[in-house]
Amino acid sequence: MKKIIKYILTVFIFLGTNLGFTQNLDIDNILKSTKFKVSGNINANAVYYNSNSRNARIPFTYFVQGTLNTSWLTFTMPISYSYSNQGENFNYQLPFKFNRLSLHPKYKWIQAHIGDVTMNFSPYTLSGHQFTGGGVELLPNKPIKFSAMYGRLLKATPDDGNEQTLPAYRRIGYGAKIGWEKPNYQFGIIGFYAKDDINSIPLIPEERNIRPKENLVLSINGATTIARKYGIKVEYASTAITQDIRADKSDVSTYNLAGLLFNNKTSTEFYNALKVAFDANMGGLKVGLGYERIDPNYETLGAYYFNNDFENITLNLATALFNNRLSLDFNVGYQRDNLENQKTQSLGRTVGSVNATYQLTNAIMLSGSYSNFTSFTNQNLNQFDDINDNDLTDEDQEALNYRQLSQNANVSLNWALPKKKNTTQNINLNYALASSANEENGIIRVGQANNFHNGTATYTLGFLQQAFTIASSLNYNYSDIGRDNSKAWGASTNFNKLFFRKKLNTSLGIAFNKNENRNVQTQVVNLRASTGTVIAKQHNLNLNAVQLFRDVTNQQLLNELTVTLSYGYNFGLKKPQFHFKKREKVKKEKKEKIFQFSYKEHTFKGSHTKISDEILGLINNSSFTSVQYLERVKNDLELLGLNVKENEENSNKKYKKAAIEYLKLLYKYKDFSDIYHKISAESLKELYKDAVRMDHKIKSDYTRLLDLVTVEKRKGRFVLKSDEKDLEVRRKKYKAHVWMQEQLTGLTYQDVLNDKGILKGFKKKYISKVFDMLENNKPIKEVKAYLSLMYAKYYHNNAPD
Repeated sequence: MKKIIKYILTVFIFLGTNLGFTQNLDIDNILKSTKFKVSGNINANAVYYNSNSRNARIPFTYFVQGTLNTSWLTFTMPISYSYSNQGENFNYQLPFKFNRLSLHPKYKWIQAHIGDVTMNFSPYTLSGHQFTGGGVELLPNKPIKFSAMYGRLLKATPDDGNEQTLPAYRRIGYGAKIGWEKPNYQFGIIGFYAKDDINSIPLIPEERNIRPKENLVLSINGATTIARKYGIKVEYASTAITQDIRADKSDVSTYNLAGLLFNNKTSTEFYNALKVAFDANMGGLKVGLGYERIDPNYETLGAYYFNNDFENITLNLATALFNNRLSLDFNVGYQRDNLENQKTQSLGRTVGSVNATYQLTNAIMLSGSYSNFTSFTNQNLNQFDDINDNDLTDEDQEALNYRQLSQNANVSLNWALPKKKNTTQNINLNYALASSANEENGIIRVGQANNFHNGTATYTLGFLQQAFTIASSLNYNYSDIGRDNSKAWGASTNFNKLFFRKKLNTSLGIAFNKNENRNVQTQVVNLRASTGTVIAKQHNLNLNAVQLFRDVTNQQLLNELTVTLSYGYNFGLKKPQFHFKKREKVKKEKKEKIFQFSYKEHTFKGSHTKISDEILGLINNSSFTSVQYLERVKNDLELLGLNVKENEENSNKKYKKAAIEYLKLLYKYKDFSDIYHKISAESLKELYKDAVRMDHKIKSDYTRLLDLVTVEKRKGRFVLKSDEKDLEVRRKKYKAHVWMQEQLTGLTYQDVLNDKGILKGFKKKYISKVFDMLENNKPIKEVKAYLSLMYAKYYHNNAPD
C-alpha cells in the first residue's frame, strides 16, 4: 500500500521537477546585475495588563514578528518569524509551536516554503495545518501548475500526567497537487498522506483516548466556463482514515476512492465530500446555485477541524436597477444534517435574506437588509427504546416537531452634509432588530419569544485646517428575553487631533453604558487614549491605553487597565558599492575622427567616442523611462550598444550603420511606451467605471455578513471561525475597493504618463508582459482586459490595511 501511495506522489513530484529545471539562466546578465536588495519589517508589541479581580491573565506579554526579504534579479527569499512569551507560563505540553520561523524563497514562478509553514491544497484535503518541513509551488506561465509538501504535522508529546497536556504521536505528512488551467477550463488532482509514528512516544493511557492514526485523502476538482456567461465548479474528495493503526488488517471491499489505494484495517473509516457550484452572468442579473454534501464524521489529518454531516443547497441572485443606484441581493438556502440517520435528532434549516442599497443623492446613502432563519428539529427515538416503552401517555412528546424561528432586519442612513471651507460633517443613523422564537408542534409558548431592538446615532465633525475631528454617538437597546425585559443606553465621544504638521496622531475617547434588567444593574465606563507617529518614514511608534470600570449589582467593582506599546520598522538596503583604485594604464594618443549625422530630432557631431556617449545616454532621458523597465529590451540595447562601441575605430559608414540600428530599436520601444500609456489610461478608466458599478455589491457583501456576525455575538451565540475569516476577507476587500476608487478618481492621462502613486511600481512589474502581448499581435481589446484585471489586483494588494 505504501508503495502505491509513494509511487503516485513521486509521479506528481517528478512532473513538478521537470517544470522547475526547464528555466534557462542568463549567467552573463546575473554577473553584471547590481539589483541586489534587502528589505523587510519588524513589529514589536508589549502589553501590560492589571486588574483588581482577574488573575488568570499574565501581567506582561510581548510579541515580536517580522519579515526579511532578499531579492536579486527575479530571485526573492522572504523570511518570516514570530516570537512571544505567551507559552512560557504553561506548565503543560502541546504538540505545536508558539514561536515560528519560516523562509519563502522565490525565483520567478518557483516558490518554496521552508520551516514552520502552512499550505492549502483544498478545504477537504490539506487546509491550513501548520507543519515543520518544506513545500514548493510551481506556477509557470503555462497551463500546468504544481504544489508539493513534506513535513512534521505534530511533534511527539508524551503524556506527563498533567490533564492539560495534549499527548500526540509524531505525525509525518506529505502531499502534492497538480492542475491544468486554461482560460475556459481547469482540472486538478490532489493527494495527501499522513501517519503517526507509533514508537515516537511511550504508551499513552487508554483513558486519554489518543490513538495513532493513518490517513489518505484524494481529491479531484474541475471548472469550466461556457459562452463566457456560465460557470461550473466541481470538487470531490475521498478520505480513508485509520483511527488506530494497531488494529488488524481488513479485507472488506469499499467503493471509496481513497480506500481502493489504502492499507485498510478494522478501524479504517471511509468518507466523501462533494461540492458543486453554478454561476450565470446574464447582463444585469447574476445567478448562483450551489450544492455541498459532507459525510458524517468526515475528517483528514491535514486540517484542524471539519464541519461535517450536513447537506447545503443555496440560491443567490444579484442585480442593479435605476442606473446602478439601487443594488439588490437575494439569498435562499436549505441545510440539513443527520444524513445517515445516526442521531436521535435531525436538524433542518432554511435561510432567506435580501439586501438593498440605494443612493438617494451623492450625499445620502440608504441601505437595508432582512433575513429569515428557520430551524426544524425532529426527535427520533431508538427503535429498541420504542419497543420497550410501556408508557403510552408521552407519545406526543416523543414525536416532537420543534422549530426555531429567527428574523433579523437592519436599516441604515448615511448623510454627508455639504462641505464648507474648513469643516466636514457626517450623520449616520442605524436601527437593527433581531427576533427569535421557539415553536413546539405549531405553538409558541409564553417566554419562548425574544426581541432585540438597537438604535445608534453618530455625528462626526471635522476641522480640516486644524486637523481635528470630533465624533459623538448615542445608542439605545431594548430586549425582551422570555419573561425578562432589559434596556441599555449609552453615549461616547472621541477626539482626534494631528500635531506637528500632521506627524503626531493623538486620540482621546470616553464611553458610558448602563444596562438594567429585573434584578441586575450594570454600569461601564471606558476611557481610551492613544498616540502614534512616524519617524523618518520608516519607524512607526504607537502607544494606547484602555481603562475600564465596571460596576455590577452585588459584585466587586472591576478596575481593569491595558497598556499597549507598539513599534514597527520598515527597512530597505541596496547592494553596497565598492570602489577599488585601479592602476592607470598608459594609453597611446589616437587621432579622434570627427563625424556628423542626424536621426529624427537629434543631431550628433564630434568624434565616434563622443557620439557614442550621447547615443548610449539617451536611455536615461525622461522620454525613455519606460524602456528601462523592459529587461529583455535592455539586454537587446546593451548588445547593440556594444556593437556601437566596437565600431568606433571603423569607418564613418560602418559606425553610422551601427548607431542607426541602436537608435531604431530605442525609438521602436519608445513608441511602444506611448502605446502602453494610452492603453493603460483607457484600462484605468474602464476599471473605475467597473469599480463604481460594483461598489454597492461589494459593500453589501461586507455589511450583510458584518451585521449577521454582530447579531450572533450580541446574542452570545457561537460564531464559526470560517465566518469570522470570511468577514475579515470581505472587510479587507471592501476597504481596498474604496481605496482603489479614491486613487482612480480624477486620474488623467498625464497622471499615467508621470506614474502617479503606485503606477510606477505597476509599470515595473507588468510592462514587459504587455510588451510581449503586443509583440505576439494580441488584440488591443485583450491587452486592455488584461491590464484592467492586473490593475485591480495590484491596487487591492497594495491597499493600506
